[in-house]
Amino acid sequence: MRPAARDVPDWKSVSGNEAMTEGSIQEQLEKQAGRALIQNAFFRWESALMISGAILLAVFVKPFVGWPWWAWPGLGLIGEIAIVVSSLTDKSERQRIVEALFREKYSVGDIHDHGLQTKLNEAEQYRQRIQETVAQQPPGLLRDKVAETTDQVYDWIANMVRLARRIDAYRRDQIVQRDLKNVPAEIKEMGQRANLERDPRSKEQMNDTLAARQQYLANLQELDGRMERADLQLDRSLAALGTVYSQILLVGSRDVDSDHAERLRGDIRNEVLALQDLVQSLNEVYSYQTQTMVPASSGDATGQPAPSLKGAAGSRQATAKR
Repeated sequence: MRPAARDVPDWKSVSGNEAMTEGSIQEQLEKQAGRALIQNAFFRWESALMISGAILLAVFVKPFVGWPWWAWPGLGLIGEIAIVVSSLTDKSERQRIVEALFREKYSVGDIHDHGLQTKLNEAEQYRQRIQETVAQQPPGLLRDKVAETTDQVYDWIANMVRLARRIDAYRRDQIVQRDLKNVPAEIKEMGQRANLERDPRSKEQMNDTLAARQQYLANLQELDGRMERADLQLDRSLAALGTVYSQILLVGSRDVDSDHAERLRGDIRNEVLALQDLVQSLNEVYSYQTQTMVPASSGDATGQPAPSLKGAAGSRQATAKR
């Protein structure tokens, strides 16, 4: 018996956080969906009816003399097992939960940049169209192989969302944006003051501070360049996803064989790995959760954190005494 549609339970206990883990997104979601299906099975109205009915029958109904007290509970247990099995084998319900998990975990609702939202929404539309196209193909080995291939699109979209979240956080980082605007003028003013300074010790201190600020600005500009290239990568990934969709439309034609599906699988895998590498490289220099760069562990002669790409915007670096 196909279970009725039910609300997805609170995913906080099963969806985890955004941290990258081993295994594909599809595999992770399938495991979480299996746990959710078991939860649903025990909270279905059929399950409640089965348990309560078994208890009432055990107390009030004995079909004949010698009917064992455990008979009704035993039959209820068998019925409950059947409900759980039917829930776990319901492919449409499992897929519905997988979709709900994916959309909740990789929602674009927390992204403020309209341009990034638009790109991710278009990518999600491609993903849905790809799934619909594969589902419409006639059953067979080729369809199964293409379905396995397109499962990787979950990872593709997930990495695009991860990348967009970091770009969005960077653009909303007030400290970084402020310093990108103000530090060049501060460096210019500091250099002019250092040139006019006559006291050797003060001049040396100003030059040291000036060098630190110049390194800080170079780090900020490098980070800004990385984020710009990450945004361009999103554009490229979106275009590549459209290309994959067009190739999926050819599946089932006389010109498409299993070798084509294998090549498509490799193309998708390469795109997923490229996005994942880019996300990890940004993680090394920017902590988007706190919207600040990861603080450096070392310090300079002034007692301030040493200016570096990893930690450049965590605080204002050493400035000249005014």
